[in-house]
Amino acid sequence: MKKLTIPATTALLTAAMYGAPAMAEGEYDADAFVGGSISYSKLENLSIGGEEVEELGDADEFDDDRTSWKGFAGVWLNDYVGIEGQYLNLGEYKEGSFQFDPSGLTASLMLGLPAGDHTRVFVKGGQFWWDADVKGPLGYSDEREGTAMFYGVGTSIALLDNLNLRLEYERADFDEDNVKADVDFASAGLAFMF
Repeated sequence: MKKLTIPATTALLTAAMYGAPAMAEGEYDADAFVGGSISYSKLENLSIGGEEVEELGDADEFDDDRTSWKGFAGVWLNDYVGIEGQYLNLGEYKEGSFQFDPSGLTASLMLGLPAGDHTRVFVKGGQFWWDADVKGPLGYSDEREGTAMFYGVGTSIALLDNLNLRLEYERADFDEDNVKADVDFASAGLAFMF
């Protein structure tokens, strides 16, 4: 994967600066978390090498056939600011002889609003380092990679003292290495709090 870009690095350092004073004074017990989710995804506006790919069937709808998964870990530095990393497997988009299969890593800044102990709603945004296997007619096969901005909204609901239900909706905008696409993914999973 490519190096952290300046915006992603700036966001992570800003989050650490806001969270560090509270943690140093003992005012806040940071909520570290790790977990996994099942995702459903959809793909829109795909073009490869400047050519629009129009024959993708129902790729622009959430589909059980594209069930995928993600793993994540992070920490809430204070009640309102957190940082997170994820591995995303976005599922396989296939129609006829065409196939697009993206996955990758993210780093993001999270802004949350507490709604109870270990429960909050949040927004997040950051950098996505992706690669994708691309297959097409007549035996065409290639691997593409790049970076993309991604953002999302979600909620983390305490089920037990150290177990949360996590619901999210995220989007990644691909526009690199001759690949353009919008990928949306909705997910539900569990997070273990420390």
